Amino acid sequence: MILISGLTNAQITPEFEIGAKGVFSGNLNFNSDESSAVSDFSDTQLLMGLSQKLYNNWRAQFVLGLQFPDANSNLGEVFYNNIFIRLEDQKNVVRVGRTLAQTNLNEFPTLRDDDAQQFVYALNPFSDGINTERDQYSNVLEYTHIFKQRFFVSVHGENFYDSLEPDDFRLNSMGISLVYQVPQSQRWNRNIVQQIGLSYNNYFTDRPGYSNDFESSVKNILLSTVLNIKPDPINFMDFKFQAIQNLGWEEVTQLNDYFDYTRTQSTSLFGTFRYLKQKLERPHFQVSVGGGYKSFNDLTTDSDQLMFITNGFYRMGENFDIGIQYRYTENSGFTQTLFGKNEHRLQLSVVYSFSKIFNKQFGDREDLLNLEHNYIK
Repeated sequence: MILISGLTNAQITPEFEIGAKGVFSGNLNFNSDESSAVSDFSDTQLLMGLSQKLYNNWRAQFVLGLQFPDANSNLGEVFYNNIFIRLEDQKNVVRVGRTLAQTNLNEFPTLRDDDAQQFVYALNPFSDGINTERDQYSNVLEYTHIFKQRFFVSVHGENFYDSLEPDDFRLNSMGISLVYQVPQSQRWNRNIVQQIGLSYNNYFTDRPGYSNDFESSVKNILLSTVLNIKPDPINFMDFKFQAIQNLGWEEVTQLNDYFDYTRTQSTSLFGTFRYLKQKLERPHFQVSVGGGYKSFNDLTTDSDQLMFITNGFYRMGENFDIGIQYRYTENSGFTQTLFGKNEHRLQLSVVYSFSKIFNKQFGDREDLLNLEHNYIK
C-alpha cells in the first residue's frame, strides 16, 4: 500500500464590506456681498473594507475610502479620506493610516459634517483654511483601550497637513481622549446620559520666542455630551453639546489670516436639540435646531462668531432621505474681515446611504458608514 500525504494551506477568505453615501444638495447662498446658487455633491464617498481573523483573538481590517471634496478646495477631483489598517480585539484597538482625527467628539445632526466646522472642530493650526478636510482628516497613529464596553481611553498622534510644508510627514500633534458612551444596542433604554467625552489635543507649532515644545504648542481642550431628553422608542429627543477651549497664543491680538484665527485663544460652544420619529422600528423623520457661539477674548477689537442652524429630513425609503436645511452665520470684528459679515444658506438635499457585508464573519461593533458623518440613525 502506498500512502500519499501532503499539507494544504487553507485560504481564508476575508470579510468584505462596501459602503457608499451620496449627498446632493442645491445651495442658495445670500450674504452681505453677493448671492449665489450652487449644485453641491461634496462629501459623496465610497468606502471599502476587508476584515481578516488572525491566529489569535485579534482581527485586522484594511479600509480604503474616497470622497468628493468641496468644489473650491485644492484637493482635486477625489480625496482619499480613509486609508488605514486597524488591529483590534475585544478591548483594544490600534489604528495606523489616514482617517478622521480626534478633533471632534460629537456627531451633530447637520446635513454635512463641515456645516458647523468652525464651532465643533479643534482646527488645524498648520492649515491655510482653503479646505475643510485639512481640519478633519490626518495621518494617525492611535491606540484605544475599552473598559467594560463603555469607557474608551485613547492615546493618539497625528500628522496634520501643513500648508507651508506639505511634504513634512512627521507627527505634529498628540493627544488623549476619555469617552463614556452607551452602546448603540442600548440607546433606547432609559439612560439619560448617553455620552460624556473629554479630549486634549496638542499641536507642535513653532511659536516665535519659545524653544520648549510644550510652551510653543497650540492646545485645545474639548468637552462633549449627549443627553436623552425623552428616550422613547417612537418619539425620541436628544440634546448634543460640545465646548472647545483653544489655549492659543496670547500674543496674537489681531487676525490677519487663517493661521492667526486658529492660533489665538478662543472659546467655542455648540449644541443641538433633535426630535426623531420612529415608525415600524425605523427612522421616519427628524427635525433639529441648534446654534453656536465663538469668542476671542485676547483680540484688540471685539470679535465673535454666531451660528443658527435648523433642518428636517424625511426617510422616503431604505436609507433614502430628502431634507431641507437653513443656516445663518454672523461675524464681527476681525472675523468679519476673514469670513464676511453674514450669510444665509438654504439647502434642499437628497441623501442615499448603502452598506453591505459579504462573507460575514464578525459582529457589528461599527460598520463602514459609522466612520463618517451620519445625521439620522
